[in-house]
Amino acid sequence: MPDINLAPSNYELEAIQKRRKMAELLMQQAQQPMEMPQMAGVRISPVSGLAKLLQTYTANEKLKKADTEEKQYQSDYLSDLGFLMRNAGKTTPATAAIPEKIENITTPIEANRNLQEVALRQSTMRDPNAAINPFERQIGVDERAQIAQLPGETVEQRVTPAVPAVPGSPMLSPDLLSGNNANNYIKTGAGKMALAQLLMQQQAQEQAKAQKLLDAELEVRSVAPGASLVRGGKQIYTNPAEPKLREIKTNNPLTGMPETRYYPENVLVAMGGIPDQYKGFAAELITAKNLPANIKNDPQMLNLVGSELNKKAGQVTEQDVAQYMLKVAETRAKLGYEGIPFAEPKPLTAASNPLIKPTLPKGVPLDAIPTGKYTPEGKPVYKAPNGKTYVED
Repeated sequence: MPDINLAPSNYELEAIQKRRKMAELLMQQAQQPMEMPQMAGVRISPVSGLAKLLQTYTANEKLKKADTEEKQYQSDYLSDLGFLMRNAGKTTPATAAIPEKIENITTPIEANRNLQEVALRQSTMRDPNAAINPFERQIGVDERAQIAQLPGETVEQRVTPAVPAVPGSPMLSPDLLSGNNANNYIKTGAGKMALAQLLMQQQAQEQAKAQKLLDAELEVRSVAPGASLVRGGKQIYTNPAEPKLREIKTNNPLTGMPETRYYPENVLVAMGGIPDQYKGFAAELITAKNLPANIKNDPQMLNLVGSELNKKAGQVTEQDVAQYMLKVAETRAKLGYEGIPFAEPKPLTAASNPLIKPTLPKGVPLDAIPTGKYTPEGKPVYKAPNGKTYVED
């Protein structure tokens, strides 16, 4: 960020100092004694003394002028600094918008009104043959009716155009460094330099502020489970809480002896209806960080173990589905051969593999399980342990 240097050192002050130096040299030269002629018979000119006096006077005047210019320059520079300090951070007053204004201007037609007045006065005279004003002519009845219809005034519509709102603008701007503004508001070159450095500093501060806001938007923070990330007073992200532990009476997967263990709820939900005595072994396979590679990297092995666990739990396995489809095909063929209509049964679906963490759609909690039902749009419906149902967002 640039710093503001308020030292009054620029070409204007240097020019004043150079003129002062020239005046001082001229004064030194004037104060030197006149050289006496060395040749016999040569006398000093009577004008030489006057020349010395004139030289001394000129040098003295130049020194006075240099003092005056330097004092004026310092005064102008301080005035420039005062102008900058008074207007730093201020803006011109904003003006509100002025809507369009429509006015009706009424102008009387004096000639018509005077004529109507004369016609009215003559019509109200008792004696129609009585003398009238010598400057008026006699108006007949038919003409009076026409005169009565003459307009007595004109109406003109005057439209004042709308004026848009003018927002406030900074009192100090780069416009003050050029054109007539540079001479009308800031008098010295040092003042212009101070203004330029002040504007550069303000611009650097604005850029730093914008960069800070951008960095804050792009900042990546780690959020503890169950905690929320807040920006500008609004919650923008909530890290899901870690699943609660549930007590399970099961068998030790190594010794086979009964024991009590605690596993996350989402792991137990993934195991479906596996009997408790087998849940210990299944949970160990799901939560273990060091599964043997021949199991973890072999889909057939995972499917085989998962199928056996489902079989123990009494759930539908892939083998059950295959046998079911084979029986349906045999029945369909037999009835078709005999000409008997065959009603297609509902399809049989195998239970999911408890060893593979289910992938739930967006908006469905981890502990929810599929219900086998679908929305009118064809989206599967899931049910959480609290009884609430969910579908994909």
